[in-house]
Amino acid sequence: MIFTIADDDRALARALADRLEVEIQAAWAHARPLRMALAGGSTPRGLYEELGRRADTLPWQALEIFFSDERAVDPKDPASNYRLAHLPWLAKAPPGALIHRIQGELGAQAAADAYDDLLRRAAAGGRALDIVLLGFGPDGHIASLFPGMPLVTTRIAEAVPATADRIARVTLTLPALAAARRRIVLACGSAKADALRASLTPGAETPLARLIAQAPVEFWLDRAAGQALCANTTP
Repeated sequence: MIFTIADDDRALARALADRLEVEIQAAWAHARPLRMALAGGSTPRGLYEELGRRADTLPWQALEIFFSDERAVDPKDPASNYRLAHLPWLAKAPPGALIHRIQGELGAQAAADAYDDLLRRAAAGGRALDIVLLGFGPDGHIASLFPGMPLVTTRIAEAVPATADRIARVTLTLPALAAARRRIVLACGSAKADALRASLTPGAETPLARLIAQAPVEFWLDRAAGQALCANTTP
């Protein structure tokens, strides 16, 4: 595991945007699009705003956007993860930019089947996703993989049924996340510190802990989220 800690959420957004911009420019130099799956939730909002400020200078031809999960809603719905990234950043993309949203308005199962097919065709040449951005919840969930869900599957994208307290969703599966070239997990605020500490405890079974057990993870945190975990790291 690698930990990068910034002073606050704004510094974290700038530092990660700097790193991603370098990655995108490198992909452009090698004439190979960087395939990146975006996270939902409140944590990456600052990152998308920062990337939006750089939209005019990014080589969009070197970027192919996917999503790690989505709610079964219209893309204009305030709950949409696509909308979260679109308003500050993706709306500034030029015509023809490769942006593959999850069509949540189709319903969770139909949208999951369509996205699974899309990702299988995208990976037909042997290329998995290059970077997956993820947040995590107080219960250690990642994307829309929640505690208690079966995580062993042959699918790349899967439907998540509605419950009493959440609407139906589509998510990339644990094997799909583990197969990506890099996994970047973001967290801001002291409320995330306990969840992170719990998921790093040996024997933990949260979805985040299961991912850590299967593949290397890079953590990008502000000091509040990363308190007492890795005091000597720097952005």
